[in-house]
Amino acid sequence: MADKPLHNGHRARMRERYYSSEFSEFNHHEILEFLLFFGIPRRDTNAIAHKLINHFGSFSGVLDAPVEELIECGLSKNAAVWVQTVFGLTQKYIYGKNCDNRGIDCIDDLENRLMDLLSNETEEKVALAMYNAKGMELFLGIISEEKDNWTDKLYSKLAELSVRYHATTMIIAHNKPNGVAAPTEKDIDNTMKIFNSLAKIGARLNDHYIIAGNELYSMVEDSNYRVIFS
Repeated sequence: MADKPLHNGHRARMRERYYSSEFSEFNHHEILEFLLFFGIPRRDTNAIAHKLINHFGSFSGVLDAPVEELIECGLSKNAAVWVQTVFGLTQKYIYGKNCDNRGIDCIDDLENRLMDLLSNETEEKVALAMYNAKGMELFLGIISEEKDNWTDKLYSKLAELSVRYHATTMIIAHNKPNGVAAPTEKDIDNTMKIFNSLAKIGARLNDHYIIAGNELYSMVEDSNYRVIFS
């Protein structure tokens, strides 16, 4: 089916909105639409942005998607590479500016930032911190939302991110909006699965945090479960 005709002046109006407010007044699909202007000329990128977000589940899901999956969802190779290029540059900027001095030994700082990420979320999400062989932080962010938690898709994503960032060590965390900060049998089983799947690609899982409200629990600090990470 042919693309809808591009509304006259729409891109110009979007640029003016950006110039006046940057992205403060944009919805996520509008930010993605604006981003796609520069990779897809003369097409209705609003419809494409909606399709991508619906397919990948969220704005962050689109940015996390590999080039091949973006192409399968209808983007040209140039457009898919453009999305990944912007995402990659953003990550380099953020972690170059803020995290050069952060390492795996800065546990208090990591725990505070994980609390900031997850403690107020109303749905269960999974966050990930990754480190290189020197123990320096490479990535920290939410990587999965409720529908993808603890599935083969999540395990594959952890492996893919480890390879992409050349990470050797990972720490995961998830929140329990209506629960307590303690592991269930399912949490323990999932932790062992993640540890074993990462070990197969030469990466190591160092801890699994559980966050419920203002409470934070570390599995590796619990003598009952420390053996999982050894």
